[in-house]
Amino acid sequence: MALSFEEFRELMPVAERFVYFNHAGTGPLPTSTVKVLAEFCKRQSETGEVPYAEAEEKVEEARKRVADLLHLPASHIAFTKNTSAGVQTAIGSLEWQPGDNVVLMKDDFPTVTYPFLLMLPDVEKRWVKSEDLVKDPQALLRLVDERTRCVAVSWVHFLTGRRFDVAAICRFCRERGVFTVIDAIQGVGVLDLDWSEIGADIVCSHAAKWLLSPQGSGFMAVRPESLERMKPYGLGWLSAEWKEFNDIFSMKPLKPDASRFEESTKSYLSIYGLNASVRLFLDAGMGAIEARVRKLGVRLRAGLAAHGFEVLTPPENERSAGMVTAHKPGTCTGSIHAWLRAGNMVCALRENLLRIAPHYYNTEDEVDRFVERAAAPEAAGVKPSECKT
Repeated sequence: MALSFEEFRELMPVAERFVYFNHAGTGPLPTSTVKVLAEFCKRQSETGEVPYAEAEEKVEEARKRVADLLHLPASHIAFTKNTSAGVQTAIGSLEWQPGDNVVLMKDDFPTVTYPFLLMLPDVEKRWVKSEDLVKDPQALLRLVDERTRCVAVSWVHFLTGRRFDVAAICRFCRERGVFTVIDAIQGVGVLDLDWSEIGADIVCSHAAKWLLSPQGSGFMAVRPESLERMKPYGLGWLSAEWKEFNDIFSMKPLKPDASRFEESTKSYLSIYGLNASVRLFLDAGMGAIEARVRKLGVRLRAGLAAHGFEVLTPPENERSAGMVTAHKPGTCTGSIHAWLRAGNMVCALRENLLRIAPHYYNTEDEVDRFVERAAAPEAAGVKPSECKT
């Protein structure tokens, strides 16, 4: 069923109170998703349970929808609680040897870097800066050698909105047997990319930002060829194939696909919510969603620039996604952020920058009003020397 912009917006009550441009931080829940969550909780409260077989049918429906969103087979998808789970799975599944190294982005979000720093303290880390990587993938690829075990980077930078050429990175690494992990959280739900053509070993994402899904709902996509290279890690009793639970003690075979990483009882509530939200994206069409978000981004960028803001996000489509990051030289960004918030206009303050992330259901009028308030003299009421942010 096709879902129009107007119909999508009607499902977002947050728009009745706020100009909400913080989808790179937290995505508000659509009313259709809230209804599904409430019905699940009500049923479990009144009947004691949602039968396992029925819940698993809904999981498989959600798996198919997430796979369709990524243009992948459903067998590639495993549900997780967040992006970190995918990164940790990669680290634990690889055979690390003395002398190995991993290539990371120096200013990546800690979701990607911290697991490597904390779980592999003795493995050499090689670093590339996002400002260099966005200009040329070779900035990263030059760091890869015969001892590189893994390359792990974000698809879209969490702060600047810089988008990286993950196709070139994954192709280069695949040809050399280097494992790739891509954090897709700032792109999935706003960009329409065919991941079957990218060939990343693991693509992982939380769904609670651009995908407008509950906290604690996430997924990773694992190529079958990659599974063959990965040693058993993080597996549990539900990593095996169970047809029923009357026969507990006979050994069950390991699942042959990515679902083996769903090691124990799932967060059905989160998956039900994710399923309902992803359906909206498929019904609206990712092509239409990306086109509208880009259109709003162009308008936002132009408006901010016209009022003296410096925009850090690259203007080219191939080097950007949904967010626009900016600041106004000579002003206190924290003061502008607080002034916006006081007017029920929500964006993020990160590293003394405004990270502004409109979505498909937002309007041109909201963009214009946001720019007007951000540029108002009252917004810069604090002198830069007195700025506490």
